[in-house]
Amino acid sequence: MKILIDFTQIPVVRTGVGVYSENLIRELVQLIRPEDVLFLLIQDDEVALREIGGVHPNIQFVSIPSRYFRKRALLFAFEQFILPVMLLRKRIDVLHSLHYTHPFISPSRRVVTIHDLTFLLYPELHTLGRRLIMPLFIRHAVRHVEAVIFVSNSAREDANRLVPGGKALESVIPLGVNRSLFEAPDCDEIQNVLQKLNIERPFLLFIGTIEPRKNIIRLVQAFEMVADKQSGIVLVLAGKFGWDYAEVLDAIENSRHRNRIRLAGFITDVEKKALLNSCEILVYPSLYEGFGLPVLEAMAAGAPVITSNLSSLPEVSGNAGILINPKVIPLLVSAIFGVLASAEKKIAMRTDGKQRASLFTWKNTARLTYETYCQVLGIRERHDQPSFSATEKANSDFFL
Repeated sequence: MKILIDFTQIPVVRTGVGVYSENLIRELVQLIRPEDVLFLLIQDDEVALREIGGVHPNIQFVSIPSRYFRKRALLFAFEQFILPVMLLRKRIDVLHSLHYTHPFISPSRRVVTIHDLTFLLYPELHTLGRRLIMPLFIRHAVRHVEAVIFVSNSAREDANRLVPGGKALESVIPLGVNRSLFEAPDCDEIQNVLQKLNIERPFLLFIGTIEPRKNIIRLVQAFEMVADKQSGIVLVLAGKFGWDYAEVLDAIENSRHRNRIRLAGFITDVEKKALLNSCEILVYPSLYEGFGLPVLEAMAAGAPVITSNLSSLPEVSGNAGILINPKVIPLLVSAIFGVLASAEKKIAMRTDGKQRASLFTWKNTARLTYETYCQVLGIRERHDQPSFSATEKANSDFFL
């Protein structure tokens, strides 16, 4: 089987989709059989994947100059006209497009990952260009490609409701979590990160892109009510700026506790691990998530989690986190006080979170993805190990 994975839309700086894409390939490299060939289509400034692929005899890199992708029109032209020719010449059996967009006409079977349906549910949260283009790709994928991968049951249900008449094979394949997050860093490492980022303990933590969908303004308002009664507590907002973040900055600037709110910016994996291991709570009141990777990562690190009862977040957190209506600020405040006030509750949430997070592995993400490739070609999956162990099936409601 010849597989080509299109990595050209994944930026070098990895956030949610990038974390998924890199870890998927890291595990697929270990899964492919001697008769398989895995082609990785990358931009020429991509370094991490070259290190992952190394000198593996069954991995081939196809490199495209990154300057071609600086304009959306050139990216579209490459994907729709040049990529199909490349697929034909290399006799690719399966093309996997990692981030919505894909060739409308392809000589290869197509697998497309759809991470969420915000482009259809909340178009106002996106730029005009993406608002016009991305729904077109989502509808075409659901109705015309051979297989669609959804990262949660919630995303699949949204697609079935918003794009009826889908003909693609549907696979729900959850994301995983890096095993290193389960291991606590040493105290010196944590202290160095806190000093570097100018963060004092105790603190509440949010990790994610700074944008309207993440509901950060309500989080800031809830923090004000917590800070009124908790004199030393700090709120840390870690993540890069996304789209339309001006109102978030205004809310912080106008907050009566603005001197206790820290904008940490994009954080490295080392910094993330240190923050998750030293925060009081990860508070993630997002209005919509296709999956919600920060919640899973926080549970793996043992951080108590308060998150939304919307979209996919209950699937990820299970019974290990506290679920609240993110639009009701008093509920968020009450949940935060409830955790801060009880050492026993914190300990129980840390234990339950680690157990829950242990069910999600990148190996299983890759294994199910490989099975999807086989299914679209009518090949019986050839790996001896089952996709999920009996323990995983018994303890996880995500896959029901």
